[in-house]
Amino acid sequence: MSVISERPRTRTRSQRIEARVTEDDAQVIGRAATLLNESVSAFVVGAAVEKAATVVARSDRTIMPAEQFDEMIAALDDATPVPQLVALASRARRIQRR
Repeated sequence: MSVISERPRTRTRSQRIEARVTEDDAQVIGRAATLLNESVSAFVVGAAVEKAATVVARSDRTIMPAEQFDEMIAALDDATPVPQLVALASRARRIQRR
């Protein structure tokens, strides 16, 4: 699923982002843009938005193997008291909520 296809095309582009790149990077980016029949600007913006969406999505989710998830759920369901946690939960709060 491409993030780019989900963005409305009618938005006005009012922000400017500039970047300095090496000659080699510029050539690779230019070639990739040409292969996709896009302008360099459209290619760079599309790649940056796609990467940014991935980073944001990862920050909003916790990804773990199924076995680890099952162990976590089992630990949460376990009602056996843990003395250290009972002691910590019994302490007075330093910060009072309003």
